[in-house]
Amino acid sequence: MKAQEIKRSALAQFVIKGYEATSLDDIVKEVGIKKQSIYTHFKTKEDIFLQVMQDTINNEVSFIKKFFDDNEKSQLKDTLHKLLIKYKDRYLKQEDLDLRFLLRMAFLPPFHLQSTVMSQFHKYNHELEKMLKRTFERDENINVTPEEGMISFSNFLDGIFVELIYSGSSIEKFERRLAISWDIYWKGISV
Repeated sequence: MKAQEIKRSALAQFVIKGYEATSLDDIVKEVGIKKQSIYTHFKTKEDIFLQVMQDTINNEVSFIKKFFDDNEKSQLKDTLHKLLIKYKDRYLKQEDLDLRFLLRMAFLPPFHLQSTVMSQFHKYNHELEKMLKRTFERDENINVTPEEGMISFSNFLDGIFVELIYSGSSIEKFERRLAISWDIYWKGISV
């Protein structure tokens, strides 16, 4: 149980401070254990980080699979828009640290772990693209191929993630930008 608590604490610290600024003292303080107790479960801060990264990727892949399974019968437009809103809602919830961690590490991975982090992130991204392509294949009322739809929506989603990260407390500004961008995007791909 302590290993999970340590990883949960580390996840929160990595989201707030980033990898470099997080110390083992920061992690153990929240758990209420002595620093040397960490070494019962983990070799180094890097080891904790990599396990947190793996857990986060697994959680996010599970989220993607469940989301697309739950929306299998929905129209393409509804599915894509729901996905955008779901990501927005999850990002804004302070308790949902997995998405915040994933995005922070995708955009600003620790320099010495960059290739490892990006390799893990690509596993998540591959799963997302696979699900998106399958979703685009179900709709014939669009003027793009499933491959083009998947790529264009992935890029659109990346832009939305950047907006979330940098919009700060201005949710109204984000909502307006999302509504306008979504409307233009959908008009651009629909027949």
